[in-house]
Amino acid sequence: MASIVDKPKESNQGDLLEIEKYTNGLIKFIESSATPITIGVQGEWGSGKTSLLNTIKQDLCDKEGAEHYAIWLNTWEYSLLSSPDETLIKIISGLVSQIGELTKNQNSENGKKAAAALGSLMKGFGGVMGGFSGKAIEMAGNAIETSSADKPSDNSIKALRIALQEVIDEAIKNSNSSKRAFIFFIDDLDRLDPAVAVSILELIKNLFDLKSCIFVLAIDYGVVVKGLQSKFGKMTEENEWEFRAFFDKIIQLPFSMPISDYNIAKYLQSLLVDVKYFDKSDLEDKKALTRISEIVGLSVGTNPRTLKRLANSVSLIEIIRGEQKITSEERFIEFALICIQIAYPLIYSLIQKESDFTSWNEQFVYAVLKNKKIDESDLETLKESEEFDEDWEQNVWRICQISTFLKQRTYQLSKLLNFIKDNIPNVKDEEMGETLDRLLSMSSVTSVSADNIVKTKKEKVRYDSIEVYSNILRGDKYSEEVIENLTKLIKTLENTLGDSASVTYAPSRINIKNLNSVHRRKAFLYIAVQKKKIICSLLTEEAEKWASSYPEGKTEGRAGRIGGINLPLSKENNFNFEQYMPAFEEEFKKMEEA
Repeated sequence: MASIVDKPKESNQGDLLEIEKYTNGLIKFIESSATPITIGVQGEWGSGKTSLLNTIKQDLCDKEGAEHYAIWLNTWEYSLLSSPDETLIKIISGLVSQIGELTKNQNSENGKKAAAALGSLMKGFGGVMGGFSGKAIEMAGNAIETSSADKPSDNSIKALRIALQEVIDEAIKNSNSSKRAFIFFIDDLDRLDPAVAVSILELIKNLFDLKSCIFVLAIDYGVVVKGLQSKFGKMTEENEWEFRAFFDKIIQLPFSMPISDYNIAKYLQSLLVDVKYFDKSDLEDKKALTRISEIVGLSVGTNPRTLKRLANSVSLIEIIRGEQKITSEERFIEFALICIQIAYPLIYSLIQKESDFTSWNEQFVYAVLKNKKIDESDLETLKESEEFDEDWEQNVWRICQISTFLKQRTYQLSKLLNFIKDNIPNVKDEEMGETLDRLLSMSSVTSVSADNIVKTKKEKVRYDSIEVYSNILRGDKYSEEVIENLTKLIKTLENTLGDSASVTYAPSRINIKNLNSVHRRKAFLYIAVQKKKIICSLLTEEAEKWASSYPEGKTEGRAGRIGGINLPLSKENNFNFEQYMPAFEEEFKKMEEA
């Protein structure tokens, strides 16, 4: 399967999200509830509200011997090419027409009364009924000629309510006791203009608050809030109760989609295997599936519609890749990049411009913020946390101050970027920027951006020696203490490790490799220089072992895989790198052993 169709789940499809207990609980509540009652199924757009409505309809209305009539109304379809007033009239017409068709009572006296009242109401809206069709409208026109209730007034609403109640009572009575109520499924309210959605809610309350009627509405509370701003103004702590009171007046039972309890791992596994981005065997490993779920949790979230878009994006990329193979680790990194593309498009565009995000410096941040002033008081506290203790992480924090959304997601973004950084050593013998540039060349085809970024092949920037590198640091105003201790560290490593140690000086960090490594991985040690400290990132499968010897170190990755431990050098420990040399020597030698 090349793509995932974005349509609601049918009632006979499997429960991949595993919310059956919630669905069954709501169904049992409806079965035993008194009427009238209105239930509001709440959730953001794409969270599965329509799929839930489909399941309720199948269970309570469509099965043989079901006790409920079903009336389904897609409000979005009624609103197309219509003014707000026309939309309301169309919805009234649609509901009455469906009741008549379902009960076969439109030719009865009660049906005629309902149609006459409807026609009077339509005429009161300025004759917009001309664009409608169907038996209900035709009967309404005939009834208006003989009805005395042909002037728009509250009486026409009252007459319609009375007529509807009579039609519904007769339908229940004539069903030989097999039916006990009507269930009105009102879908796609959150796709309407918020003010129109609120008007429909008021219409339902004022017109259809009838015995034997159950309304199940798919609605987002946020839409209601927006629709009520013309009445109550922008919602504040002081007037929040007014918005809530309106909602509670309409909705007797709110039901929130249980997004936090969705079995995202199972759902993702199904999607990603269906589009052939992962083999089924790849994701049968619980650790692999956990990694995928964590990436998604830090980025696109648990909205089923967004996850379908994600599946379609990776599917297209896999088709374009064709016979070209990538490793499992590369696939995880690429997947994380695509998630960033969907969840954080600004950050993705910045990675396109400068893929080695660990090299993002003050100049890079300045170019992004464009003179926007930010308050860094919170950052001083965050510097103590492992998510923001490095310079590049702090620069990511500064960039995220550009928007409210990114401010709220800075922690998740830092963890996601660290996931990519920590897994780069597992790929191959190349720099981070090289790996990401290669993977970005594929994922960029599914990017949505106002900027047309033309990615040109960058010249690698390398420095010849520690002396040249030190001069660069001096130009960036690094302290002589840091530069002096860095030089001592490099000289000691070169003397201790011998000719098989290769040192590369890149702008973002110093990379030390073991040229005699018998494994695919040559990278051994990364050294990142900060204003006041030096971080030595030792690549090892035994990070926990070294953490017990060096409790000040911060471990990365997982046991049994190439992760690492970040060992700090600063004034606090007198830049004492000699204490770490036993670990450096032992891990370097291991790389030469089969």
